[in-house]
Amino acid sequence: MINENHLPVTKTARYYTYGELNENTQTLWFVCHGYGQPAAKLIKHFTVLSPTQHYVVAPEALSRFYWKGFGGDPVPSWMTAEDRNNEIKDYVNYLNQLYAQTMAQLPPSINKANLQINVLGFSQGTATISRWIADGKAPCNKLIFWAGRIAHDLEWTKAQTIFQQADLYVIYGKQDPFIMPQHLDAQHRLLEAQALPVTIHTFKGKHELHRDTLVELFG
Repeated sequence: MINENHLPVTKTARYYTYGELNENTQTLWFVCHGYGQPAAKLIKHFTVLSPTQHYVVAPEALSRFYWKGFGGDPVPSWMTAEDRNNEIKDYVNYLNQLYAQTMAQLPPSINKANLQINVLGFSQGTATISRWIADGKAPCNKLIFWAGRIAHDLEWTKAQTIFQQADLYVIYGKQDPFIMPQHLDAQHRLLEAQALPVTIHTFKGKHELHRDTLVELFG
């Protein structure tokens, strides 16, 4: 008889940071990349923000694969459909640990009461952050879904209360080939059903983290 078994193990996660934590830090960011998008590439978009006022943490997913099958650059992915529940649990635990570690490293000169915490997910990262924040261990002020959809399997009895504590944003490019109108409508109806107000912002562009929009809304 063949049985499927699971064993939790320790794995070394990689993450990138931009900026410097100091008495002038006003905003702490946690930004989650899209499918096949290295965290090092995502965080470069945030260099338009002041490094003295913004501190950006960009975790990289625990799984990697070769973009061209057997070659090309290794790229990350937050999860696949295989053993999905454990993959979700693993990355939520990872992000919770990173959040707690970052908060513990804040210097005494930072006024934590005035520090704003923004969580942004791009593309595949939007489902990632929705599951992570819904877990309830990483409070934030702004929850930003950029060019992607909220996870379809959230426990809304818990997530609704948590999401109500943050300002929600849905941002996407008008020419984004991956953003389908029917998906947008479904997501808007879902948020309305949960009585969750959301700011919707579009820009002229495709599937990208548009720097001018980033500065306009959050700079």
